[in-house]
Amino acid sequence: MHSRDIDIQILIARPIDKVFEAWVKPELLEQWLARKARVEAAPGGAYELFWDPENPGVNSTLGCTISSIVPNAELSFNWKGPERYAEIMGDVTKVFVRMERQGGGTLLRFVHTGWGKGARWEEARLWQANAWKQAIENLKNYLETSEKLLGGLSMN
Repeated sequence: MHSRDIDIQILIARPIDKVFEAWVKPELLEQWLARKARVEAAPGGAYELFWDPENPGVNSTLGCTISSIVPNAELSFNWKGPERYAEIMGDVTKVFVRMERQGGGTLLRFVHTGWGKGARWEEARLWQANAWKQAIENLKNYLETSEKLLGGLSMN
């Protein structure tokens, strides 16, 4: 762990398998993180997210892959920053997502590491930290709210 890592911990009031699925199922990633997703849930498999699906080479994690995956426990993948920081970030930073059961919910530990030094890197890191903070709030809201909506649904 580095002091410069983006490190977010959040408790999500949902079972661990639901939280894990939200990171690996394209149709769920498209609900809280990206407009389009392509995931091959195995080491070396694609972890590609697209915010402008009509222009897949821009504003995406095209070419990023899963480094490790342990169902209902952890996921790691390399990450490609936004276009404005492409010249420094490329796809060299890494994301680690770890989950553990806590009560009836899941403690999510998110770490984005591999940041270089210098003003441009710091600017990219701060931008990415803010983006991840919002994304993980989206994840929590999506999982907790969609379940409440489903929980209130009665078919009889």
